[in-house]
Amino acid sequence: MTAYLVTACGAVFLSVVVSFIIPQGKLNKTITFVLRMVCIAILISPLAGIFKISDEKFDEMTDYDYICKLYSQNQSRALEECLLEEYSVESECAVTVAYGDEGFYAESVEVCLLGSYDGLADKIYEYLQEADYINITVYESSDRMAE
Repeated sequence: MTAYLVTACGAVFLSVVVSFIIPQGKLNKTITFVLRMVCIAILISPLAGIFKISDEKFDEMTDYDYICKLYSQNQSRALEECLLEEYSVESECAVTVAYGDEGFYAESVEVCLLGSYDGLADKIYEYLQEADYINITVYESSDRMAE
């Protein structure tokens, strides 16, 4: 409370001092208006604290499992499109996204190549390693064909 009173008094004092120093004319009106707005903003700043939501309440309201599920689906689709563009290969990807202390991260990646591709699984594995994925599984499946 003391810090608020000191800040408010400082802002009012500064506006009074500036009003004595600034020249008369158009600039006077502009500077006076800006200083009044600053003073008003400082005086009503405690009201902004009423509308704050603490991080604890936000964490309680957030469904991280649902977000991880949606994020996993989007990342899986994006990886399928990337592999199609980069290697011209049809695949089914499953990127598992999790939430932890450091935020959202890819927990594991599974890539099923639809069809038989000679040695392409190793290249895709290296590509995913370079992209900093972890727990990577890449395999070919000639039993399943793309729809």
